[in-house]
Amino acid sequence: MGDNLLVYTFPLITLEPNQLNLFSDLTVTPERRAETLLMSLEALLKWKSQIFEYQQKVRENKPPQQTALFDLTPKD
Repeated sequence: MGDNLLVYTFPLITLEPNQLNLFSDLTVTPERRAETLLMSLEALLKWKSQIFEYQQKVRENKPPQQTALFDLTPKD
């Protein structure tokens, strides 16, 4: 992979007299990505399976019922 890096520059914007410039001379460069995988295929499939199983349990279970924190029955 080549060393092609993108460099972004923002145009100079005239500010109001009392406005502060938070991003003066800001230059953004993208971060390089690792060329090797950080997780094995087996670990990725296990992780995805665990997420799927959790989501299925959440869908099957009854959602929690909202309760009142205070007794809201009217007292005449």
